[in-house]
Amino acid sequence: MIPGMSSPASPAPSNAPKWLVALDLRPSSHGAVRFASWVSGAGTPADLSLIGVHVIEREQLAPIFRLQSPDEVGRRAEQALTRELDEAAMHEFFAAKKIALGARAHEVLEHEAAREHAEAIVIGRQMASDAIARIRLGTNARRLLRSLPVTVIVVPPDYAKVPFGAGPILVATDCGDDAVAACRFAAKVGARMGRKVIAVHVIPPLDPILRAYLAEGPWVELGEQEHARGVTRLQSWLEQHGLTGFETKVVQGATIDELGKLAVETLSPLVVTGARRLPTVARAFVGSTAATLAAEMPVPVAVVPPEG
Repeated sequence: MIPGMSSPASPAPSNAPKWLVALDLRPSSHGAVRFASWVSGAGTPADLSLIGVHVIEREQLAPIFRLQSPDEVGRRAEQALTRELDEAAMHEFFAAKKIALGARAHEVLEHEAAREHAEAIVIGRQMASDAIARIRLGTNARRLLRSLPVTVIVVPPDYAKVPFGAGPILVATDCGDDAVAACRFAAKVGARMGRKVIAVHVIPPLDPILRAYLAEGPWVELGEQEHARGVTRLQSWLEQHGLTGFETKVVQGATIDELGKLAVETLSPLVVTGARRLPTVARAFVGSTAATLAAEMPVPVAVVPPEG
């Protein structure tokens, strides 16, 4: 931490849940700032406290440090961030801003999240939803999703320019243990924002080869039976884990596509998903539904680590 570079913006109860917001001087963080501020503003200060963290990476700015002291660089960065937050009318939502110096931004964010006992880290996505790009997540977002020290909320940069959805929070569940924490987080955010929460269970489509063996009537009936089994499984799973107050939705198809369509149709402001229990090294090589959702969804995606 650069000495003297922590500045309170507005008081918040010390016991309020905290979200760490990654502040950047690039447009990619604008959506994250606006989304976090909106969630914070939906309740009282006791509901949520925002802490903005801007990381100055040593290697990236090494040439500058030969010409100017780290303290001066930090002061100028803080001034620039304050201007951006003031221009966006978001400054009042932050309980504190911190300028931190470190080797890698994601490591500093993890350290600050642990030090502040933060509930979540909010970070911007590199590319907009409609951008044509192979890589949509930035380096730090990808690394945070691999380590998943706390819940990581990835927000599209263009989310700063669109109205927030007036619909429900969507939480995806495969009815496995790893989705329990995701449902609890979704319920907490829904309560803060005064939004209902829909637990969504996506079941795989019927094998198209079966269509050749069935007439239209039996084919439709088979689809209805699979859907009914999905509904029963979802309800039983929610009851088993004591998850109450959720509306439910079972859809058939590809998980990413169906959740994306549902988010748009319902005007959802947030999609929540769990993450599988994998070592960090394994996550680096195994593609996950959670990371793909974070990269592709037109709305913010919260990826929640499993309980325990």
